[in-house]
Amino acid sequence: MKILLVRPAAVNILQHLQVINSEPLELEYLYTIAKEHKWIPLIYDGFNCKKSLTRMLKEFQPDLIGITGYITQENLILKYVDLAKKINPNIKTIIGGVHAQLNYKNFYIDNTDFVFRSEDMNAFGELLENITESNTNFSKINGLCWRKNNKWIQNEFVPVDINTLPIPDRSFFYKNKKWFRYIDLEETATIKTALSCPYDCNFCYCTQLAGKYSVRDIDKVMQEIESLDCENILIADDLFLFNEKRIWNFIDEIKRRKINKKFICYGRADYIASHPNQIKALVEAGFVYFLVGIESSFDNELNEYNKQITVDVNLQCIKLLDELNARCFALMIVPIDADKSYFDNLYKWIVKNKVQYVTLSIFTPMPGTKIFKDYQDKLTTKDCTYWDFLHLVLKPTRLPAIRFYYEFYKLTYKLYKYTQKTGIFNFMNFHYYIRVILNYICQKLRREL
Repeated sequence: MKILLVRPAAVNILQHLQVINSEPLELEYLYTIAKEHKWIPLIYDGFNCKKSLTRMLKEFQPDLIGITGYITQENLILKYVDLAKKINPNIKTIIGGVHAQLNYKNFYIDNTDFVFRSEDMNAFGELLENITESNTNFSKINGLCWRKNNKWIQNEFVPVDINTLPIPDRSFFYKNKKWFRYIDLEETATIKTALSCPYDCNFCYCTQLAGKYSVRDIDKVMQEIESLDCENILIADDLFLFNEKRIWNFIDEIKRRKINKKFICYGRADYIASHPNQIKALVEAGFVYFLVGIESSFDNELNEYNKQITVDVNLQCIKLLDELNARCFALMIVPIDADKSYFDNLYKWIVKNKVQYVTLSIFTPMPGTKIFKDYQDKLTTKDCTYWDFLHLVLKPTRLPAIRFYYEFYKLTYKLYKYTQKTGIFNFMNFHYYIRVILNYICQKLRREL
């Protein structure tokens, strides 16, 4: 039997720019399990593939289509499901991914057969076995949502141990390495060494995933790293820097095995600031980018986000990474009560403190987070494509929406020009933009389907 594994197409301009384009690791896990169960899998990456999904469905003729995606791709996922059933009414459809894990009821439509709330690969294997054997009782499959007598049933969700995840088959990645990059780091692979996050920031979606924080054995991590035929690795944990002993173990193994690669990871400012020797050792071991949730330059805003951190600690983190010649990629949130002076002062604060790499997000309460219920009656739109942190989903309190957008994108451009001086955007030359434009036109001509 055959399964088509789908990552939906890009839905906003930043995704089309592909400054950051990660390999579809979640699909590669599914691909690996499908092969183990004697299915014939194929990955369709809507970000990069020139063929339409319609053409792929007609050519490959799968028995099952599995789709993963984010909140901004919800409408597209639902269209994909309808399209698959239109082409083949007998095809089975399954939806998963981080958005579906917490918002699974959004996908309860006639053409959806299954929704997965779990990252349990063993459960996915069980589903494939049941479909192969034409078994219609799915009640024992961890975290599965399925229909019986036209009624949706949610199986019990049991948190998964990350050590049960396989080392993924990366045939797709190696065939398409040129697609995947992290800013100036070309041909970047992605690995997971932990699930969820042990902290409880009320705006953060990641803390709600997987059920509990789970870490992978370092030996298993090293096996995967050593198996990777590429120089650059994104550690896509929601939080990599947490357990001091585990990180020292990681560093020791990198040295002992003489692994020479460049790494990108997520870490909290308080951990980085309080572990200068360990961070120095990480930099010496090949860590280039540290993605840090700086969030704000004001303590009162950090308190509102339940960050359990202060601006002073953020600055200590920024200073340390600067001294080590590492790249602190600051993730910052612009609140909806920002006025012109807020935007102006934020730029001055960033320049003054030498925060050379910054990503700005508009405050966006995500469905599934603890903070969402405080704002759901104040939302100005229900269009999920606006939940990309680049659009307002709440009415700004001190500026008209159009002026807020003007100040936000003006600041974004100023920060791009500021960061450009470091040279990390030198790859964005004339030929790069031509490729981006042609890819964008290609996707629009085929109407994403």
